[in-house]
Amino acid sequence: MNDSMTEGPAALRNSNPYITLGVRPFINCASVRTAHSGSLMLPEVRSAIDQASRHFVSLDELMEGAGRRIAKLTGAPWGMVTCGSAAALTLATTACVAGNDPVKMTRLPFTDGWTNRVIMPKTHRFAYDQAIRMVGTHIVEVDSIADLDAALAEPVAMIALLGKDEATCPVRLEDFVVRAKPFGIPVLVDAASEHIARPDPYLSRGADLVIYSGGKFLRGPQTSGLLLGREDLVRAAWRNASPHQAFARGMKVSKEDVIGVLTALEIWFDRRDPAAELERWNNDLAVIAGYLTVPGVSAEIIAPKGVVRVPRLLVSWQREGLAGEQVRVRLLDGEPRIMLDDTAVKQNSFEIDPFGLQPGEAGQVGMGIAAALRSGAAVTEATAFRGKMDVSGTWDVEVSFLKGKRTHSMQLQQQAGTISGSQNSHQFAGPVTGNVDGDRVTLLFSMWYEGTMIAYQLDGAVNDGQIHGDVTLGSATSHHQGPINLAQFGPARFQATRTA
Repeated sequence: MNDSMTEGPAALRNSNPYITLGVRPFINCASVRTAHSGSLMLPEVRSAIDQASRHFVSLDELMEGAGRRIAKLTGAPWGMVTCGSAAALTLATTACVAGNDPVKMTRLPFTDGWTNRVIMPKTHRFAYDQAIRMVGTHIVEVDSIADLDAALAEPVAMIALLGKDEATCPVRLEDFVVRAKPFGIPVLVDAASEHIARPDPYLSRGADLVIYSGGKFLRGPQTSGLLLGREDLVRAAWRNASPHQAFARGMKVSKEDVIGVLTALEIWFDRRDPAAELERWNNDLAVIAGYLTVPGVSAEIIAPKGVVRVPRLLVSWQREGLAGEQVRVRLLDGEPRIMLDDTAVKQNSFEIDPFGLQPGEAGQVGMGIAAALRSGAAVTEATAFRGKMDVSGTWDVEVSFLKGKRTHSMQLQQQAGTISGSQNSHQFAGPVTGNVDGDRVTLLFSMWYEGTMIAYQLDGAVNDGQIHGDVTLGSATSHHQGPINLAQFGPARFQATRTA
């Protein structure tokens, strides 16, 4: 980076504070993922936050007033603003497990002897159910009505569903509601990645609580969420939240975020034009597609369906030596930077989500993609196995994290350049896959735990009976196994020594 960008006049630095830090912003074609900083706040939200920042208020009084206003805007019995939708999951769980009983609230997450079981459909398990488990609950998976009836034979604190998968679940929301009500068990729906509606589609079908993000499609503050539903439960959730000295004291929501979310809700319900939004998104995708007149490349607009409200552009090709992930990296390294959703990048295709595009950016995206596709991205077929290196056998592996270490016992079998095997460590055991090319070894350790797959990606060199190298650490659900999630926990180092 040019030193003038970091050392230049204050006016230049303040015009883009990210440049000052050496961080290059990007054009967002990956929708509203938190890893990519969500969405951009509406101008009216920024103005409301500025005004809110100029006064002191009682947070209890503020949330009381906000609850009434949220109820009026959404049609829900009550509502509260949280510091993100994951926090809303935790707070909803605290309400169902501890209520506002100080004896229980101050003991969380130690819930032995309490009603602490949470029922979830097996297909709804995902990384964010850790926000439920962290309260001290145990998740019971069900996959049928019979499973559900069996699970309800013992006390249950809450039933939790993932909204976007509810329509395809073998047990529907109404099935849960009709069986939960006689036991007084609250039913929660996580709809964080969906468009909020009035009346709410989940509350109107019998759910007790529903969660939405404030920093995604609403375009409120990025660190905000909404918990809507039964007034007693939402009020109990608030009492477990900051500023109260309870389990979720660290989940602080600011007065500015509360006002920002209320402003975003008012605009969403009173001034938003969904038809105009859809027309703008389709027009932007058509502009991008117009640039993709590259031989062997096709572009097709995919209409939204189900809970999805935003169309996408599917870009695909039938060319050798061109891999989707290298195209994604090339676009991110370009100027301007263009961010694709890594979970929607395949070997010969990727998708573009137009929600985050700003005026004039569609043409830049089209030109950038066309250039990346024409350049060919220089991808070759996998290199043939070189040399006679054989790593078959038993190995002791030590992984050194940023803090702490972990040891593994690893058994490998090798055929040509392909590796298979297994590894075992405390609380982490599973298959090993990988390959050898010359003196380079790449390995993948993986194991499913609760709703996510833990993954170590090892890349090292063989030397004198040892392998030394780097580890990339991450985890991902079955639907989001892109390189960003699989690298989300950062780096480590490893050393492996052959023992047999």
